[in-house]
Order: sequence, then C-alpha cells, then structure tokens
Amino acid sequence: MFNQICRSARPVLASACAVLLTAAAFAQDTPLPANPTLPAAQAQTQGNAQLPPVLRTIPQRTVGLDPGKVKRWTLRDAILAALENNPDIEIERSSVRQAGFDVISAEGAYDPVSTQGVNFQSNSNPNTRPFSGAGSAPSLNSKNLNFNFGHQGLIYRSGGSYSAAFNNRRQTSNFSLFTSEYDPQLSFNITQPLWKNYKIDRNRYQIQIAKKRLDLSDATFRQRAIEIISRVQTAYWNLALAIKDEEIQRDAVKLAETQLNNNQRQVEVGTKAPIDVVESATVMEARRQQVFQAMNSISQAENALKNLTANGPGDELWKSQIVPVESFEAAPLVLPLDDAVKLAMENRPELKQFNLQKQLNDTDVHYLRNQVKPQIDLTFNYTTFGVGGNPLYNPNCSPLTDLTGTPVCAGVSAIKDAAGNLVPVVRTSVYNPRVPSVGSTFIGSYGTGLKNLFKNEFRTWTVGVNITLPWRNRTAKAQLGRAQEVTRQLDLQTRKQMQNIEVEVRNAVQSVETAKMRIEASRAQTEYARQQLGGEEKRFQAGLSTTFFVLQRQNDLSIARGTELRALADYNIAVAELQRVISTTLSSNSIEVKSEVSTQPGDKKWADIK
Repeated sequence: MFNQICRSARPVLASACAVLLTAAAFAQDTPLPANPTLPAAQAQTQGNAQLPPVLRTIPQRTVGLDPGKVKRWTLRDAILAALENNPDIEIERSSVRQAGFDVISAEGAYDPVSTQGVNFQSNSNPNTRPFSGAGSAPSLNSKNLNFNFGHQGLIYRSGGSYSAAFNNRRQTSNFSLFTSEYDPQLSFNITQPLWKNYKIDRNRYQIQIAKKRLDLSDATFRQRAIEIISRVQTAYWNLALAIKDEEIQRDAVKLAETQLNNNQRQVEVGTKAPIDVVESATVMEARRQQVFQAMNSISQAENALKNLTANGPGDELWKSQIVPVESFEAAPLVLPLDDAVKLAMENRPELKQFNLQKQLNDTDVHYLRNQVKPQIDLTFNYTTFGVGGNPLYNPNCSPLTDLTGTPVCAGVSAIKDAAGNLVPVVRTSVYNPRVPSVGSTFIGSYGTGLKNLFKNEFRTWTVGVNITLPWRNRTAKAQLGRAQEVTRQLDLQTRKQMQNIEVEVRNAVQSVETAKMRIEASRAQTEYARQQLGGEEKRFQAGLSTTFFVLQRQNDLSIARGTELRALADYNIAVAELQRVISTTLSSNSIEVKSEVSTQPGDKKWADIK
C-alpha cells in the first residue's frame, strides 16, 4: 500500500515516502530482536555511526590448475583432442583393427602349404619267406633314405582341394635286384565337391562372416565417434555457459557493491536508514555465494570436457584451464522435418548395423541350407613312377664260375687244359632261373630313376565319386530354422529402431526451433530488464524507490542475462543433437573416417580419423 501511495505522490512528498517504504520493508522483512546486534562490520555504535561492510575480493579458480596454463580451444580443437585421446574411440578403433585381422585370418585358410622332409630308416627282419630273394640269408636287411616334397591347398571358387607330392627313396638291401635302388614318385590329387560345400563351405563362410563383422565394426566405430563428438559439443557449450554465468554473477556482485556504497554514503549524510546498508550487504553476500557456486559449476563442466579429451590421468591438460573461444552466436539452421527424417534413415549407423546383421544372418542361412544337402565329391588321383639302380648281378653273366673262379659271361672266358694252362673260350651266358635278369632300362643311378619318372610310362590313375548321405540330419535343419527365425526378429528390431529414430528426429527438430524462439524471447527479456533497472535506479536517485526494488531489478537483470545465455547454449546443443540424430556430425565438423587394411599388429592404419 505504501509503495502505491508513494509512486503516485507528488515530488514534494518523495522523501517522506522513501522513509515510509524503508520503515515498512524493515517492519515486514527484518524484525528487530530485543537487543539487536549486527555483524561487526555493520554494527551500529552508541553514537549512531555505521561501520562500512567489508568488501572482499572474489578469488579466481586455482584448485588443480597451474598458473599460466591456459588452453584456448575452438570447438574443433576439443573435437580433435577427443578423437585423438578418448579411450572409447581408441577401443573402437582397436575393435575395427581386430575385425580386419579376423578377415585376414579367415582368408589364410586358402594359403597353400609346402612340406619337405628327410629321414633314414634301417630294417632287419627274419627271413622266413621262400621267395624273398635273399636266398639262405637268415635276415632281410634294408636301409632307406627318403627325401620328400609336398604342396597342397584349397580352391576358393569351387570349394575343392588339391595336393601334389614328389617322393624320393634310396634303398640298399640283400633281397633286391639292385645294390642301390632309386624310386622317385610324383603324384597329384584333386577333390571337388559337387553338391554340399560347392557354393559355400566352412572356410568361405568364415571369410564372409569376418568381412561382414569388419563392416559392422566400422559402423559401430562411426557411431561411437558420432556419440563422442556430440558429448564433446555438449560439454564444450556447458563449459562456455558456466564461464559466462560466472561473469554474470560477478557483475551482479559489482552492482550490489555499487548499491552498497551508495547506500553507505546516503546513510552518512542522513538520507538513508542504516537498514538499507544491511539490506545491500545481505544481497551482496548472497551474490558472492552464487559466484562461488558458478566457479564450482565451471570446474565440474571443465572436468567433464577434460574427461573426454585428456590422454590419461597424467595428461598435462588436467592442470590447464580451458577457455572456449567459440561465440555463442550460431548460424540459423533451417531443415524441414521430412528432410531430417530422410537423412536420418539414410545415415544412421544403427540402421546400417541392423542391415549388416541381417546380411550376417543371410550368410548363416545360405551356409546352413547348403549343409542340409548330401555330400557328393569327385576325386581324381594320378601317380607316375620311376626306378633306377645298380644291379646285384651282371645281366650278361651267370652266377656260375668257370674253372678259374671267374663268372661265366657271354663273350670270352678261359678254361684250363691238361697241362694246367688257361685257354680262352668264347661262350654265351648260362641262364640260371634263380637269378632274375634286370632290364637295361632300369640300370643306372638316381638320374635314370628321374628319366624313367618323366617318361610317364609307369603310372597309376584313379577317378571316382564319394557320396555321403546323412539320415534325418536334424542338427543342420534345426540350425537353419533358428537362423530363419533370427531373420524375422531382425526385421522387427529394424522397424522398432526406425520408429525410435523418427521420434528422436522430431524431438531434435522441435528442440532447435524452440531454442531459436527462446533466444529471441530471452534477448527481449534482457533488454526490458536492463530498462527496468535503469528506471528503478533513476527513481531511487530521486527518492521514489528503495534499495529493495533496486536490488530486485538487479537480480531480474542477472536472471535475464543468464536465461539468454542458457538459450544460446541450448540452441548450440540442440543443433549438435540434431546433427547426431540425422548422423551428419562427422561431415558437419569436417571429420573424415578412413579405413585401411594393415597386417602389422599394433599398426594404427585402420579407422584413422582426420
């Protein structure tokens, strides 16, 4: 009531009204105790003198910060630091590289294999066979030296397999026609599935699965990169807002100090009651507390950003002060809802992941459907042989000897006459059926064996078909049915995800539009609050207002300025969220994800971010 009367009073009554308003405010809000006692800085003395309140300087943040270490970051600086140092990004990058190595590992099944070996074997077995070739020798003795080569591999396109072997043996024995025998052998084998495992087998299935998982890891990596960037954007703008809010609160403290000084001077000249000084000091201390709270908010916001961008707990970034230099002013974003939904459906990594999961499952279905079929394999084997060696007996001689002890051979021999003299005689060979003859084709060394081998006169080949027919085959059929059921489940999950994306896009577009309107309204509110404070200060100087109303208008201006900054920050955060939900965060921030295959463990050439 006093306020309404005083505002309508004539100027000559201004001083009286001011006294009445002060008394009313004092009577309503600050009842005096029986023995009033004010703080020492504001105590009233016996002589009715007022001690001035203590004006203390508000300190700057120093906890955990080294003096002079300041990081002035643009938003892109913060994003690049997060992409370079954030452990979540590095974990996903490592997952992509692991998936790449899985592809190489699966493809390794088609790496050909070459083998070689050498061994020596000595045998001595009892001679119990009448036709062993060792005669009356008590044992069959042999020594073998083997030196073998092999090569084998799989055929990717047809699912077949092949092998080749080149085996060599040198044998000495007491039951062979050769003193030293060489047996080279060359063989080829091919197995080709005709039904089961023809279009897809276990190895090709593993390769296809590994490649799809690599694509899935890449999509997951991109999604994680988008999420980290979006979180960095939010943390960056929250930090910028906290710093601006602290500035607003410090400005509010300065306004309270100015009002306090003015009131103090007026109390000294007797135009104001001492309670006005108390009221100003109370508001000033309240605003100092708000500054301290704002400093704590800055510290928490800064730590949130550092947590996303620091390279471990020992990073020097923790001791540095981060100062965002980006302006709150953002270019207006005009994106129709239909276009935003279309972009989201085309770009969202979640939908790509579901699509890749369906492709993975389709590969399962294709493979399992093939495993239900009977297995029919075409086999082919071809082997060629060669033999060479030194014969145990001269093929032109008989094991019988003449009178001189010389083997009887075709050609010139000698006999003794009656006087004991040797007489040359021309003879033909004497055939002994117990000693088989050896063809001249095989007489020689290892080179003779190779020559006979590559003549390809002594060969063996086999061609055939092997059929494996499973009865019932319930395991393969059950696995196929389960894979087909997973396909239906993935379709439902994809539909659900698309609906969730629709909701996210609609909310994000609405948030951007709402934040844009809030900016306009908050700016008008700030301007009006500034005008109200100016008017109230003029009335106060004219004696038509009180300290209470001036301080209230100061509070209104501080709130309006904070609301304006909050609206600007919310607009930037809303734009970042819209970029996330339509999956244009990477392109909007000029971030490129490049995937390069590397077979070197620990190499970071996979999923590089630039």
